[in-house]
Amino acid sequence: MTRRRLAGLVVTGGLVAGLVVGCGIPDHTDVKVDRVGPVSGSNQNSDPEPVPPSRTDADNVEEFVQNFLTAAAGEFDPGGKTDQRVRDYVSGPAPALKNVNLVEVAKIDVRPNNRDVALTVNHLGVLDAEGRISPPDETTTTYQLQVRAEESGGWRLTKVPPETLLDFEALKTYYTERTLYFWNADRNALVPDLRWLPAEVPTSRVPTELLEMIEDGPSPWLGTSASALPGDSKLLANAPIDNDLLTMNWSPAVGNDGQDSLAQQVAWTMRASGLHPRWLQIKINGQARDKLDVNDLLYRTPYPVGPEPHPYAILDGKVSALTVPTGVPAPVPLAAAVNQKLRFAAFKRADDAVDAAIVNQRNELRVGSAGRGAEITDLALVTGVTPRSAPVWLPRSRMGLVAGTDQRLYLFGPDHVARRLAPSGLRDITAVAVAPDGQRIALIADGKVFVVPVSIGQDGVKLLEPRAVIAPLDSPTAVAWSSENALSIGGTESPDRLSITDVTVDSARRTPRVYDARGEISMIAAFPETAALGRTSSTVLYQADNATWLALGTSTQLGRSALVGAAPTQTPGNDQPTQPIAPFFVY
Repeated sequence: MTRRRLAGLVVTGGLVAGLVVGCGIPDHTDVKVDRVGPVSGSNQNSDPEPVPPSRTDADNVEEFVQNFLTAAAGEFDPGGKTDQRVRDYVSGPAPALKNVNLVEVAKIDVRPNNRDVALTVNHLGVLDAEGRISPPDETTTTYQLQVRAEESGGWRLTKVPPETLLDFEALKTYYTERTLYFWNADRNALVPDLRWLPAEVPTSRVPTELLEMIEDGPSPWLGTSASALPGDSKLLANAPIDNDLLTMNWSPAVGNDGQDSLAQQVAWTMRASGLHPRWLQIKINGQARDKLDVNDLLYRTPYPVGPEPHPYAILDGKVSALTVPTGVPAPVPLAAAVNQKLRFAAFKRADDAVDAAIVNQRNELRVGSAGRGAEITDLALVTGVTPRSAPVWLPRSRMGLVAGTDQRLYLFGPDHVARRLAPSGLRDITAVAVAPDGQRIALIADGKVFVVPVSIGQDGVKLLEPRAVIAPLDSPTAVAWSSENALSIGGTESPDRLSITDVTVDSARRTPRVYDARGEISMIAAFPETAALGRTSSTVLYQADNATWLALGTSTQLGRSALVGAAPTQTPGNDQPTQPIAPFFVY
């Protein structure tokens, strides 16, 4: 990372104490003291961080080129060790270490002369100094490289790509995922923003790096769904964690009204990034405010995801609670008279009410609500749409989304009328999923996966510019949010393998979840990971072959016995026992 630290003064070792005590560095200063040693309460990791290979570590030209694609991993300091490592691979001028093109290697073709190399890559995005990965400008490119053997050993590039490239596999080794949080426009929801911080950054410096990213504002692709700090807010000094206290010194632009909001988003950011200060203290231009309890800040912020998953499924047209994987089923809020002949269902719980949206076997969308703890006895018809997918609710609202049989996206609400939404440039929409924060959605459209920021206000729901998610799957068929920054996507990985893969919203990390899906995956339901709340794993269910499966490395079928009160055999007149279908979670 470059940013303001390059203009600051870095002081190390025993000199820090001497300057702080003897010289009295004031709280309001452009000088930032970088504490290199361990800081109390900062969970400093003493293990050495991995270092990308040098140019002489390769045994052949192909391995040399592969190693070159890891050289740019690290901090973007001009003249720093990352810059020097990249330049060592090149004879002559090297590409500027500013923004780095994240790529997936498709082929490294070394010609017989062992000098000319054709490098073909798929572009995934552009990594910048703030740890953001923006969408790529290109899809696939073939670069013509030339290498030269060195008398001292190894090779150097004499012809290089015009921009700096980084293999996306290097992110898993040399970077750490971090989640920042920004308020939405109404300041009633925190929006996660995925960043990548070099693993070489010492833990003692991580809080300052994250706060500087917050100062810089949310990623541009989030648009107006996420808001920057007010005015010209500036972090005025390093922000150490010392004796479980994180101290931040900000410019007056933060303002009295913004301090509590800032403290909440900082608490969430630190906890999601694996940092555990017990207290926060904000200083405004050096003037200290009261210490704030981090746990209080975390739970003061309303968040739609509760501590326990409540899974449901439909059996013989009726919604029942699943005992697996939680073992603690929740009641079904539908009265028996309306809990019949259903295809899909979705529930949303608030403090004082529960909402239900169902699609029945006549392919009607109906909605209803009742007080918390009461049963819903009436479901009103929603006009204007014939659903093809399960409905999903938008948190903190009485509105939901559903894909129609005309492959368009529809918004429904309390007036029981569905209205078509038009995501920019997207058609043939077959599936929709809502992020835990409610400010982003995922769509399968035109045979691809997209994430779309959502702005919810008095004027209704506005869909912002879609961002494509590049998944290693063909023909995606289902999608759900398995974490705040990742999607579980079902599709075809090869002609004979149906799979579910978790992919981050920036396409940079892909994690296989299921290799052996038991048939075409028609829907996915997930209880998402939320690291800030201490939930570091997710639970995923999916429907395939008219059955419900638990995706946990391999696929485990959840049969009739997994439902509360389900008869162990089929209903009279059926030749084969019916199985639970259309799984969903209630947060």
